[in-house]
Amino acid sequence: KQWYQRRVAITAGGDAPDFDRSSWTDVKFTLGLEFPNLPYLMDGDVKLTQTIAILHYLSNKYGLAPKDFAVHAQCDMLDHVAIDLTMLGVRLFYQPKDKFEAGKAGLVISAGAMIKQFATFLGSKKYFAGDYITGTDFLVFETIDKYTVLEPTIIEDENLKNFMQRIRDLPTMNKYFTDPNSTRSWILNNKMAAFK
Repeated sequence: KQWYQRRVAITAGGDAPDFDRSSWTDVKFTLGLEFPNLPYLMDGDVKLTQTIAILHYLSNKYGLAPKDFAVHAQCDMLDHVAIDLTMLGVRLFYQPKDKFEAGKAGLVISAGAMIKQFATFLGSKKYFAGDYITGTDFLVFETIDKYTVLEPTIIEDENLKNFMQRIRDLPTMNKYFTDPNSTRSWILNNKMAAFK
């Protein structure tokens, strides 16, 4: 069963003559979503938007939620910090190419400092919640992994490098990273972004 459905909005100037912003805007308010946005999830009667809401729903559904209240609160915090880290880059990625190039070094420094905070929080733990994996681990992994495309050496701390490899080595993740037909080769941002 495909439980996660995500539509990719392609802005004007995308591939083929039929792709434009209307591929999303024409259906956006017809899907029964209370707050139409991308990404979205439809799972039976459950219809959600917003990355963290979807992450929490799937984490609970598939046994990847934190096991106690304090750890749950910490994972919630990490989820939001991961989104902050994403947004730090988005602000620059969508600037004109010359502004992106001029700001890239500063972004790498700022993002690197936030990534170091993740390493400090992780400490000697196997995963961010301790000895067991949660949805938060996947969000943090994805966020940091995108920054390694921008700057391959952005992760300085061995514990975080080991964490990233641990997630990559999970059987399903390993299949994703080694399958030439996976979405791994897709661009990270919209085609109009300076950093794709």
